[in-house]
Parts: sequence; C-alpha cells; structure tokens
Amino acid sequence: MDRSRRSFIHASALAALAAGCSGGGSNNAAPAANAATNQPAGNAAPEPRPPVLDPTDHRGLLIGPGGRTRDGEKENWLSFVDLDRVEEFVSGAAKPALLPIGFAGHAVVPHPIERHRAGIFEKWGPGACEVDMRAMTVLRQIETVPEREFYGHAAWSKDGSLLYAVESTKRSLGAYDGVIAVRDWQSMKLLGEFPTFSKSPHDCHILDDGKTLAITNGGGGPDEDNACVTFVDIASEKLLDSVPIAGLMAGHLAISARSSKGDLAVGSTPHSPPGSGPEGFKTVPGGLTLRPGGGKAVTMSEPAEVTKKMLGETLSLVIQEELGVVGATNPAGNIVTFWDIKQGKHLKSFDLPLARGIALTLDKRYFVVSYASNSSIVLIRAADLVEIEASRFKPSGIAGSHAIVYEL
Repeated sequence: MDRSRRSFIHASALAALAAGCSGGGSNNAAPAANAATNQPAGNAAPEPRPPVLDPTDHRGLLIGPGGRTRDGEKENWLSFVDLDRVEEFVSGAAKPALLPIGFAGHAVVPHPIERHRAGIFEKWGPGACEVDMRAMTVLRQIETVPEREFYGHAAWSKDGSLLYAVESTKRSLGAYDGVIAVRDWQSMKLLGEFPTFSKSPHDCHILDDGKTLAITNGGGGPDEDNACVTFVDIASEKLLDSVPIAGLMAGHLAISARSSKGDLAVGSTPHSPPGSGPEGFKTVPGGLTLRPGGGKAVTMSEPAEVTKKMLGETLSLVIQEELGVVGATNPAGNIVTFWDIKQGKHLKSFDLPLARGIALTLDKRYFVVSYASNSSIVLIRAADLVEIEASRFKPSGIAGSHAIVYEL
C-alpha cells in the first residue's frame, strides 16, 4: 500500500528519538571521550554529518490554502504536498497538487466521518465551501446570512452531523459581535446559533468527546480588555470556563488530549498603537499564553530577546504532546519559537521570513513550517529541534495562515 495511505503511526520510533535526545544514543551525540584511539594523531575531528530524514518516517499529506495574483486576476487554491515524497519536492521531480477554490481560504476542517471531505473557510468574508480532497473537487458552497460573514474557522460535531462555524457581524459595520452558527451537514441549513460569551470570536475546537467547544475571542477593542478563551457546553449552550488574555486579542489556540483540562496554548495579536494605522500591530510584540493542564495561564515574557522579536500576531500553534513542546509562528517577526508547555520555558527559535503555518507530521517526528513569500517548507525534528536542511523546498503552494497534516 502507498505510504500516504497507511493508517498506523510509528510511535516506537518517536520514543527512540526522544530517548536519544535525553542522554542515550543520538545522531548528534558527541564522539567518544578517547578520540585519539579513533582517529590519527594531529587530525581534526570530522565534521558532523548534517541531519537527514529517516526512511522509516510516516509524514503524511500537508494541506493548506494558497493563492496568487496573475494578470490582475486573483487565483486561490487548496494545495496538497505528500511529505513522504519530500525528497522529490526538494529535487523538483514532484509538484504540489492544486484544487482551485473561489476565495482566500484560512482554515481547513476535515469531516470526522467522511474523512475525504473538508470545509474551507474565509477570514472576514462570505467565502466557504466543502471539498472532496480525494476527487479534488469543490462539492458545494456554504452560505451565511446577509448581515454576517465567516471568520475563518469552524468545527464538526463528533458524529459529523452538525457544523459549528464562527461568524461575525460584517467588518464594514464596525462591530465586534460574533456567534457560533449551527448547520445541518446534509443540507447546510442554518439550524440556530449560540453565543461565544465575548466579542470577535475566531478559532474554535471540539473537545471532551464532542461535548465542549473552545473558542478564542479577540475582544471588543483596545479600550475593552475582554479577550479570552471560552469553553462552552454545546448541549446547554452555557459557559463552563473562561481564560482571560490581558492586553491582547486572543486569536488561535492549541490544546492537548482534545480536553478542556489539557495543556492550552493561545496565540494573540496586539492592538495597533494609537495613530499607527491598521498595520501598526505588526510593529509591536504579540503574545503566547501557556496554561498547563490544571495550572495558571501565563503570557510568555522571557527571554526578552525572544519575545520582543515575536512581532504582530502569534499566528499558528501546534503541540507535540509526547514531548510537551509547543511551536508558534509570528509572520511579522519572521520567527518560529518552541516552548516547554509545562514549564513555560523557551527552548529554541528559528529566524524564518514570514513564518506562517506550523503542523506536525503524522508520526510526530517533525514540525512542518511554511514560510516566505515563495511558500517555502522546512521540517524541524521534534526530538532535538534541529532543522532538516535536506527537507527545505519551494514552492509548496501553501501561502495561507494555516496548514494541516492529514491522511486520506
């Protein structure tokens, strides 16, 4: 069977990598102490070999939105990159597969039962559709009510029968109100809506075996310090918990174990300084807030030499749960950072221009980062946070805010 179709994960190989990093054997381990017995006298130690991809990797299919303007016309698509063939993309022998869509997609939300289908949603606009990722076709458009627009994210109920979409009052009206719109999957008929318990909702995740919806709320504006992550009981539509994000706009979240009690990471956007214009937020640091399961939420401030480079929106987040490592991108700061989510400790950073999407390969061995205006991709080994230079390639066609790794 083709590697991109396999349904198992090499968890034992990940454990071996983690063990090697913590003191056992490692590809980057120092040479034996008695080096003189292993090389001729007077010779310098050999240069360490560059890290390479493991042929036993099961990396998966990288999927994300992209687009370009050609001859004055905008083209938008969903791009597909088989990471198990990354060497072919590096050499140029393979090219991404593109599924045209009629708007700039923000999030890709696969259906939990009909796994070849996915919803794609525009941020601040009327665009949304359902696609067949196997047949590479748009199945149907998804429409909202005239007074609202989609805000980029959505989630399916556990059984796939309902779609929960984040929708907001149109920006042209200068409002911050938003709701979770509930639709029947078969007909896409609007069944109802429920509140997010703050303003400017954006990201949402189904948790607790389908019972809870976690929602980021950007808040009402610089004079209203009400940004937060809310946890809503779907059946009763009641607020269960709220995690405040002081002084920033909560944008995206990642949470472990699909549980409201899991480790939580929240990426935030700063308010634009007065008089700086709509792009002024890109000149000041955003935020990364970490809340280990059962602990207190803390926005990272140290080391200052790192956090001051995290300009603008902290955009995409992903948690490597076995290692307790969260990765975060800041496009305006041209940086991707990695943190110990339990200790709130900075681990490592990489300077990558316009770092945007970040995801994990199916085997959890690598972080995958999309960056630069030419839609470059690079893999970073999770066990020791080393860039795999041999994985770097362009173009991937993935130039949007987010990407996922999936198996069809």
